[in-house]
Amino acid sequence: MTYDSIMSQLPQQESAFASCFAFSIHKCGSSMMHSMIAAVCKQMDLPAISLPDTFFQNGILEDTWANDPEVLPMFSKNLLYFGFRWLPPIFLNGNFDFRDKRFVLLVRDPRDALVSQYFSYGRKAASHVLPKNNPEAYQAVLASMGDSEIDEYVIRAAGGIKRKFISYQTALDFDLGLLRRYEDIYFDKETFLREIFTHFGMDIPPDIIARVAKSNDIRPAQEDETKHIRKGTPGDHAEKLRPETIARLNDIFRDVGAFYGYKL
Repeated sequence: MTYDSIMSQLPQQESAFASCFAFSIHKCGSSMMHSMIAAVCKQMDLPAISLPDTFFQNGILEDTWANDPEVLPMFSKNLLYFGFRWLPPIFLNGNFDFRDKRFVLLVRDPRDALVSQYFSYGRKAASHVLPKNNPEAYQAVLASMGDSEIDEYVIRAAGGIKRKFISYQTALDFDLGLLRRYEDIYFDKETFLREIFTHFGMDIPPDIIARVAKSNDIRPAQEDETKHIRKGTPGDHAEKLRPETIARLNDIFRDVGAFYGYKL
C-alpha cells in the first residue's frame, strides 16, 4: 500500500528538538491529552502530528498500517508525534528504537478503562466517532463486535488492554519518560499539560497552557452514555461491575498494574 496522501500531511518544517512521542491507551484519557497537545502545538506553531488520527480520518484502519514497514519513514523527522492509543507492532520489530526518545505516557486504572471501552465498543449503541473517509469499514468493525453484557465484555477484553500496558513497559526507557495516571490529572489538567511540554524541553507561555487546559476540562454533570466523554469520574468500575468481576480483573492486572502504580 502507498501512503502518499499521508506523507503529504506531514509538517514540512522540522523542529530544533529531537523527535518525541506522546502515548496513551484507549479509554485512558487519550483523547483529552492528544487534544490538548494538538491545541498547544497549533497555537505555538510547533511541528507535530497525530499519525494514528491522520490514518483514521483517511479511512486507513490500524490493521492496515500498524504492521507495515512502509510507514517507518514517517517517523524519522524531528517532530512531536502524538495520538497513540497503543504501541504499533511496527515499532517492535527492531527497525525503530525508542530507547533514545523522550516520551509522555498517560495510563488509567485498567478496570475503569475497560468500563469506558465497553460503552464505546461493546454495544450496538456504541459511542465511538467514525472516520471522515471510508466510515463503512469502521462501522463493519463495530458491528462485528456484537452486543455484550458489561461484565462479560470486560473479562473478554482484559487481555487486549493488558498487552498494551505490557508493550509500553517492555519497549520504552522510562528514564526518558513522563508517566502520569488519569486519576492524578483528572482535576488538574493545567499542571499535567505544563509538565508535558517542560519534559519535552519546550517553553510554552503559561496563558496558553491555562487556556488550553481549561477548554479541555470537561466534567459531565451527569452520565450520558451517548457521549464520548460519558462520565469521566475515576472509580467508575466500582459502580458498573459485579464484585466477582472486579476480583477477576484484580487478578489479571495485579502484576502489570503495580508497575504503573496501581495496587489491585
